[in-house]
Amino acid sequence: MKRMILLGLAALPFLGCSDPPNHWETRGDRILGIGTQRVEDPVSGALVDKEDAIKREYKGTTYYFESTENASTFMSNPTEYAIPESEVRDVR
Repeated sequence: MKRMILLGLAALPFLGCSDPPNHWETRGDRILGIGTQRVEDPVSGALVDKEDAIKREYKGTTYYFESTENASTFMSNPTEYAIPESEVRDVR
């Protein structure tokens, strides 16, 4: 029994102790981070923490980016990356 516990503890670094995966209903929920502190960068698709992300406003909605380059790409052609207004939900 003791050996099983030690093996389990030894495996933790390989298995990780991360948060459970996010289960968003729509792309808009992922991009806006509905119900979570993590969001998807609409340009690269990378998951970023809202707190650490580069933020930009577009049509009254805050978008989050992993880099200033992605934010600039978004702002130069927001209609390519933004969520359609009909899909934007109030995140407050």
